[in-house]
Amino acid sequence: MNSNQKKLQQLIKDQTLTLTDEELFLSSAYQKYLSSMAKAATGRYRQGLQTLMEWDASDGAGLAYTDNYKIHINAGNSITQSFPSRMLRSESLVGMNGHETAHLLFTDFTTLGLYLRSMENGSFYPEEPSFDDQYQESCEEMLEAVHERDKAVCLTLSECASHISNILEDIYIEARMCDAYPGFFKQGIELNCLRMNELMPSLQSQIDNGFSDFAIVANLLLQYCRAGTVNNLHGYTGPYLDYLEDCVPYVEESIYSDDVKDRLHASNHILGILWEYIKPMVEDTRDRLKVASEEDAKNLLNEILGDQIQGVAPLPSGKNGAMPKQAEAGKKAQSANPPLQFSPQARQNIMSGVQDVVTEEGDRIQLAKTSTILEGNNPGITYNHQYLGSGYEKSASDLFRILNSVATEKAEEQYQQEMTEELQKAANDIHYGNAHTGIHVTVNRMCSVSDDLVKAYQSVAPPLLRASKRLQKTIAPLLKEESEGGKIKNLQFGKRLDTRALHHEDGTFFIRTRLPSEEQKLAVGLLIDESGSMSSSDRITYARMTAIVLYDFCQSLQIPVTIYGHTTPDCEAGVALYSYAEFDSIDTSDRYRLMDMSARNGNRDGAALRYVAEHLSKRPENQKLLIIISDGQPADYGYIGTEAEADLRGIKKEYSKKGIILFAAAIGSDKENIKRIYQEGFLDITKLEELPKNMALLVKQYLK
Repeated sequence: MNSNQKKLQQLIKDQTLTLTDEELFLSSAYQKYLSSMAKAATGRYRQGLQTLMEWDASDGAGLAYTDNYKIHINAGNSITQSFPSRMLRSESLVGMNGHETAHLLFTDFTTLGLYLRSMENGSFYPEEPSFDDQYQESCEEMLEAVHERDKAVCLTLSECASHISNILEDIYIEARMCDAYPGFFKQGIELNCLRMNELMPSLQSQIDNGFSDFAIVANLLLQYCRAGTVNNLHGYTGPYLDYLEDCVPYVEESIYSDDVKDRLHASNHILGILWEYIKPMVEDTRDRLKVASEEDAKNLLNEILGDQIQGVAPLPSGKNGAMPKQAEAGKKAQSANPPLQFSPQARQNIMSGVQDVVTEEGDRIQLAKTSTILEGNNPGITYNHQYLGSGYEKSASDLFRILNSVATEKAEEQYQQEMTEELQKAANDIHYGNAHTGIHVTVNRMCSVSDDLVKAYQSVAPPLLRASKRLQKTIAPLLKEESEGGKIKNLQFGKRLDTRALHHEDGTFFIRTRLPSEEQKLAVGLLIDESGSMSSSDRITYARMTAIVLYDFCQSLQIPVTIYGHTTPDCEAGVALYSYAEFDSIDTSDRYRLMDMSARNGNRDGAALRYVAEHLSKRPENQKLLIIISDGQPADYGYIGTEAEADLRGIKKEYSKKGIILFAAAIGSDKENIKRIYQEGFLDITKLEELPKNMALLVKQYLK
């Protein structure tokens, strides 16, 4: 391991220790990790499904939602960030990913959309609620108001129904998901379930903070659905618990059913039970409608309920009850899964599995159980986990792998930044001669490579790499023989006689032992003209192809290679150098950087040539080969004609004395001028398609 590799390893360790949650969870690696989980669960029903991460740690920031096409998760949400370790925070995000994936698989968006729009238009779907007890009178009052199509009543009921149906739907789809994919999502879903209940304000706290009566009962209902218990630390015994107890039978009937209409039926009856608490909200909506539009009044009511009812996010639905195509696929996926078999078993099933995970992380706020709800024949709501296997046990290693990947990416970026600074310092220290007085040289090097460049390379490289491999086969055995040493037989002269060859009639009787050679004989530099004229006749394309072949050829044979492009900056005097491949680069992205090569502005060849020649001259190899690919003479402000030619001849002569062999490959119309400048180092490239092969053969010649 050389010093650069050791430096990078240390940078990776440092980044692993200092990497923040925001950097980790918003990284492309982590998003791909969650996306792969969602895709694995949805299969062919969700082509192109992605999980997108964002960061919003402000008060009241959302958790997660799906728009039927993508899953959006806020990694900075209060639930996730309340966990004490990064491992648990990651599990929380996996759970949210599983929750939204469950909606895509198991939620019937068409029926839910029809349900809410029917209520807005003055009718109950799938049927009107009815009671045979004390709630029948208030139910009839509610139905009468709806039949009159009172806009305030319909809007308010629709918003309340949305939250109630979401509570029931959330519990149902989470249970389905835990049953269908216990290895992927079960632990994260249950962790979030437990944590949300822990963070739910106590009943008395909600009363003290002025929560609406409807929101208080909805929160109690949500807590009960999640864990069969409510947070009643202060021992409240008032009517809220009575209303909750009357809602429980409808909840239990619907939560076990795979038919969404059963949950909508339960929601309608819960609205009838809570009508007395909904009526004050209707009057508030009526007042708002006098000064605001119907849409504004609806949004304000939804915002108020959203702030007070904890952990319930709106479900997407198409306009006019129509379901988007992606949601239709989710409905098909739902029917393709076997129905979940529920049974009202002990409520501790959901709590015990999670409590083991959080025990080592510190004490938890324990929920106070409400005897009036839990005692008697009400068993509560629980998940029936049929799975008997060990579940997915690699979540920790997954996180560490992603953490290391992100840390490596950041460390490599930092390393590349430091390398660019060193290259720029070297450029500043070079004396470029009188011809370049006042000219500034800027070294450009990408710290990270985009996916687009990687894909572009992968699309064009295969045939070029095959050409490189064919050229390597002819030289690799010679290099191997030289590095390993051995005996050279059948020599006509020598100090040692080979007795086994005395019968040779041509006098090849001698043998010599060659010791292994560890010294590297050759280093290669490639400098490519990126002036605007290189766009003509695909010259820059063939130059890029040459760079790909030459880089692979040298890398495969362990020949140190550096590749630069050069042009002039926009609207100013100077030289812009583009570092594509470096001698000491230890990442694997230089090959992708080559795809950034393009025709740009002018060309001030002398300064660029001196920089790369100086860069190459510091190498320890015995031979140093510098190849220039150009389509014409230098062309920059104050740098053209005989003065520029004299500068280039002087640079070539100067660095020839330092052991640098220079060749100029001319691919443009100014071949005679380039030949006059570089003389014996001139290569006439008539057929551009042969340029990559010819450059590799030139390197091969000096390897021998």
